[in-house]
Amino acid sequence: MGVRVKNGTPLHGDSLCETCSRAHIARGFSESEKLAVCQAVYPERRVPFKIRDCSNYLERKRQTLKQMEEIEWVLTPRGGKRKAGFVPAKELKKESEIELILNEPE
Repeated sequence: MGVRVKNGTPLHGDSLCETCSRAHIARGFSESEKLAVCQAVYPERRVPFKIRDCSNYLERKRQTLKQMEEIEWVLTPRGGKRKAGFVPAKELKKESEIELILNEPE
């Protein structure tokens, strides 16, 4: 008979603060010289241990809505009869033409 433990205490691993956008992390030259400050709470607090799970975690690599709007592509139709957007697969011809304009004409 086997025993399975879910969400047990991990013995090692990186702190969640390493990838959180609300963390301020300062490192020294030695491996033990590290200061982590959580900016998600008020007042800001020093975090003296590695964090496994956090309710205020905000991933650093995830983009905000404003950042996504800045890189969005605006699709405009070429002619007056065409609509901007996607075409259903049944209406797609095998030899269809795709035009992609990256810079607007000046």
